[in-house]
Amino acid sequence: MYAVRRRVANVYLVRERDRRKTAELLALVLAALPLLAVLFAVVWANLKTYEVGYQIGHLEKQQERLVERRRHLLIDRAEASSLVRIEKISRSALGLLPARPDQLVVIRDVAVPAAARPALPKAVRPDLVGPPAPDSTEEGF
Repeated sequence: MYAVRRRVANVYLVRERDRRKTAELLALVLAALPLLAVLFAVVWANLKTYEVGYQIGHLEKQQERLVERRRHLLIDRAEASSLVRIEKISRSALGLLPARPDQLVVIRDVAVPAAARPALPKAVRPDLVGPPAPDSTEEGF
C-alpha cells in the first residue's frame, strides 16, 4: 500500500506538551524520592559499618604490634638496668672496685621513727634488683 514514505512538511503543526502527563510524571518522581533517599541512607550506613570494621581491625593489629614492642622495650630496659651488668661494666671498663668498709657512710633518717621504716630483705638476688618501674609513661602503658 504505502511503499514510499514521504516526509510530511507541515510548518504550521506545533506539538503541545501534555500537562496531565507531565504532572503524573512529576508526581511519580516525587513519590519515588523518599524511597530512594531511604535506600541511599541504608546503603551509606552499611558502607560506613564496613569501613569502621576495617578501621577496628587495623587498630587491633596496630595495638598488638605496640604491645609486642612495649614488651621488647621492657625486656631491653630490664637487661640494661641489671645490677649484674652494671657491676660488670664498672669493674671491666671503668676499673672501679667495691667500696671498703671504711669508705661507707651510713646516714640515718631521724625524721622517720625506726618502727615506721620498712624492713630491708635479708638476701637479695643481684640479678633481680633494679631501679623501680615508673607508674606510667606518656603513652599510657
